Amino acid sequence: MRIFTRISAVILSFCVGACLHAAEASAQAAAKYPSKPVKIIVPFPPGGTNDIIGRLLAKHLESALGQPFVVENRGGAGGIIGTDYVAKTAADGYTLLAASSGPMATSLALYKDRVNYDVLNDFVPIATLIDVTVVLVASPKFPADSVADLVRLAKQRPGAVRVALPAVGSMHHLLTAQFELDTKTDLNMIPYKGSGPAILDLIGNHVDIDFDNMPAVIEQIRGGQLKALAVSTAERNKELPDVPSFKELGMTNLLAAPWFVLAAPAGTPPDVVARLNREVKKMMDSPEMLQKLKSLGANGAWRSEEDTRAFLASEIQRWSSVVEKTGLQAQ
Repeated sequence: MRIFTRISAVILSFCVGACLHAAEASAQAAAKYPSKPVKIIVPFPPGGTNDIIGRLLAKHLESALGQPFVVENRGGAGGIIGTDYVAKTAADGYTLLAASSGPMATSLALYKDRVNYDVLNDFVPIATLIDVTVVLVASPKFPADSVADLVRLAKQRPGAVRVALPAVGSMHHLLTAQFELDTKTDLNMIPYKGSGPAILDLIGNHVDIDFDNMPAVIEQIRGGQLKALAVSTAERNKELPDVPSFKELGMTNLLAAPWFVLAAPAGTPPDVVARLNREVKKMMDSPEMLQKLKSLGANGAWRSEEDTRAFLASEIQRWSSVVEKTGLQAQ
């Protein structure tokens, strides 16, 4: 019996020592982090909201942590390609994901056969960054100056109104499908690889309308290059006081706010995750950053790692229900 007791004591001592060593190594890694450049993967082309937020984040983290934080755009498949890339990279804190609601929630039910990652198991959420207002915008040459005009034209010519989809499977895609369902219209949906190219075609009158993020279109609205027909919030946006909200138009199913999170591959050292979360919070608490976001039509939405994980789980469930209700199918 004494032999077994001694063996057990040795094993226990070894396990405790190993755990303490691992904890010490993790703390040392966090203290030295980052010791080389860090990549932030933006899973969309340049020019859209995800790219704007990724670059603001990179600038802040580079200044705060003393190493280059380099944005790398890996667009394709509505953000799925870049998101999948990060899921399969080394979990060392040197490849991060500036992720959006599309590939992290709304696309999952729509593209079950194309998504090869599990959001809640393959990633560690570092923090929620922002959420943004969606604006229904129209080409300046499109003969509709209100949602009522749009619905009337769409019913007169089923399938003729061309709507840009900034990303297939995105929240904007699902909002477009919900708009069709609620207004009993038939729109010609044209997919793009991101907001940047979609907006260029909208300005050039190659498409007619677009549900897009306010940060991506606010300057074009202010400059008269695009017409704003409605915003996806309960109240009017202070940056666009003359534009009605969908709620006041009686279209409450169209209330939504795309969001963005910072994530890393599962297994990234907890102390590294905690340090990045603290830096994101400092960024989002900055009066200068809050004013910058407000001017873009975005809102700081910092959450802890635990709260971000719970938020992701709830959003995945919510948008899965929308896909089921609208009957939207992958193409």
